[in-house]
Amino acid sequence: MTARFIASDYLRGRILLRSGTVDVGAVFPPAGLPRDRLPWTWRLWLNGKTCATDGRAKTELAAKNALLAAWRDFIARVGLMERTAND
Repeated sequence: MTARFIASDYLRGRILLRSGTVDVGAVFPPAGLPRDRLPWTWRLWLNGKTCATDGRAKTELAAKNALLAAWRDFIARVGLMERTAND
């Protein structure tokens, strides 16, 4: 399945990354005062709590791109590939 972002049901909530019916990660918007240079955080959690991959980004788009790259790296390492709508 192709991974896609799912908007939050509430204002300033996390943005989920879903592959098929499985939530594999999320982008978290800045909380509190925007003092940090990299206020957006992201986390790929499909590969477990002890091996979770996460990071910080300057913008929502940068966080989404980083999370999607981490997801694609994970599926490549385990020998899987995304399906497109045409598959």
